[in-house]
Amino acid sequence: MLPLKLYPVLINCALLVAFGYSLVSPPSIVERLARVTDPILPPEAVIYCRRVTQVWCAFFVFNGSVALGTALWASEAVWSLYTSVISYLLMGALFGGEYLVRRRFKRLHHV
Repeated sequence: MLPLKLYPVLINCALLVAFGYSLVSPPSIVERLARVTDPILPPEAVIYCRRVTQVWCAFFVFNGSVALGTALWASEAVWSLYTSVISYLLMGALFGGEYLVRRRFKRLHHV
């Protein structure tokens, strides 16, 4: 059962590696996604995209750590609740929060 419980940990590690690598080998993943809709980004937007990529890296560290902790030390019910519900709610909250911050950023920087 433990290998199955470690699957969410591995997914978070893979995403952390991908997002983290894009920080040391620009452009960042978020910048690449932003350039799909707007190929010409001002320098402020590039910096913002880099910061958002860093936030996602922190999220993957946190989420993967909690998933690991629940896999090793919590009941199957707690592990299942976290990995099937809570982690997705947190991810959705991060998406939604970033969307609101991005709208404000665009308004303030005329992007």
